[in-house]
Amino acid sequence: MISTKIKWFSGLLAAVFLSVLCASSVWAEADDGEMEDPFEGKPPLADQIKEFSDEIAKRIHKELQELLDKELKVLKKERKKNRYTVEERIMKQEGIIKDDPKNAKAHFALGEVYDEIRDGANAIVHTQIAEQLFKEQKNKMGLAESRRNLRWFFEKYGYKPEDFMLN
Repeated sequence: MISTKIKWFSGLLAAVFLSVLCASSVWAEADDGEMEDPFEGKPPLADQIKEFSDEIAKRIHKELQELLDKELKVLKKERKKNRYTVEERIMKQEGIIKDDPKNAKAHFALGEVYDEIRDGANAIVHTQIAEQLFKEQKNKMGLAESRRNLRWFFEKYGYKPEDFMLN
């Protein structure tokens, strides 16, 4: 939704810019062959352009602000709906793992929760388990995401892969 509005604003700005360029180079030819100023008796073109662009900028700013306010409200609502404590999220993922120890997504999610609370060792262990399970399941996307997180966790927490050898 945001990208549609931004594209609309971009198109509007382009149209305004083109019309200003065209208007600045438009001159009417009089009957006697001389060029005459079509803006004669009006404020200078630069003043007209500035006034017009100020008005457009105000409208764009207002529309964009309204759009951003709407999106912020939606995000806040979703955040409230999905707000679980870290302990609840850990318990949920551990429950899933207890029922299905080969659930790679649960191990991956648990690794990310442990990372949120800065428990690097548990984050790495569960992400390594997820990596192994994703590899067995031939899930390339999960495998790539696990490896990306592992690289990040090793760097972030100062560990080396040798510190965590899985059987």
